[in-house]
Amino acid sequence: MELKKLTEADYDQVLDLYQALDDLHVQARPDFFVHRNRDETYPLDAYLQNLADPEVLQLGTFEGNRLIGVIRATLWKESGMVKGLKTVCLDNIYVLPAYRRKGIASKLFAAVEAWAKEQGAVRLDLYTWDFNKDAIALYRAMGMTPQQYVFEKKL
Repeated sequence: MELKKLTEADYDQVLDLYQALDDLHVQARPDFFVHRNRDETYPLDAYLQNLADPEVLQLGTFEGNRLIGVIRATLWKESGMVKGLKTVCLDNIYVLPAYRRKGIASKLFAAVEAWAKEQGAVRLDLYTWDFNKDAIALYRAMGMTPQQYVFEKKL
């Protein structure tokens, strides 16, 4: 398995993984998420813009030519009310189900963490949904701790 920066040529496979990630969200929270067409999941122009942006890191794990895991992170130069505090937000991480529990997500996460340190970030943030228990367990195993909670009450 090889971990590398994504390229324009990887777009179709990236889109497959992002569509699977979207489907997970739609299945778990149909009250919140709406099914999108494949090309709306991560539009090509947004993907290419992120590839060209030095403040965005997009990595993939490949088995041969097959993309099996993907991660995207973005450098933020301000965080909330604190000006000038560099943080990196882990925007998305997804590994195909057949490849989970093999250390792929951990390697992707570690690569983002190293990049964040190189950027001078003082913190790595991410947002996840409470239904995603496996992801929460992974993030805790990677040393992350809860920062805040968002509560809801359906009416």
